[in-house]
Amino acid sequence: MTEAKNPLRNILKSEFPYKGHIIDVRVDTVKFPSGAEKLREVVLHSPAVAMLAEDADGGIFLVKQYRHAVDEEIYEIPAGLVEEGESPEETAARELQEEIGRRPGRMERIAELYSSPGFTTEKITMFYATELSDSKLPEDDDEYIKVRKFSPAELASLVAEGGVKDGKTLAAYYWLLARKAQI
Repeated sequence: MTEAKNPLRNILKSEFPYKGHIIDVRVDTVKFPSGAEKLREVVLHSPAVAMLAEDADGGIFLVKQYRHAVDEEIYEIPAGLVEEGESPEETAARELQEEIGRRPGRMERIAELYSSPGFTTEKITMFYATELSDSKLPEDDDEYIKVRKFSPAELASLVAEGGVKDGKTLAAYYWLLARKAQI
């Protein structure tokens, strides 16, 4: 069966002005149904994972790290890029060990989400990690992160006060609240 072409997707030309380690930039000339031709810049991004890690006491682990693009230290759930040959589940387990020094006994897929579909292909597979045990792997040499475990009340206050600005972390937090409301 042949997939029907999306009538809104009519790329006349694509150029790649930048190819990097994590991202490539593609500039498309797109013809719209109105006949208008416009440029669209697309950041091609490697797949990523993010993990909401909860311990047996209900504590949630966040990492605080400097993010060059926004020039801030921000709180986030642990996350990382899927490496060649890894499944998202393998990446999630590895990243938890590198970033918070814990290995999950259970992982449940929460969702797949696009971080900012207006300009990037980045897709993040999110997991809920529980049954955590101590298991540390070396951190990446370009990361300096601080790990903090938040109680449910502390995390609620942090979110309410605007202390979490990261979209994937907010999505995971609100997913957890909805899940706990159903229990």
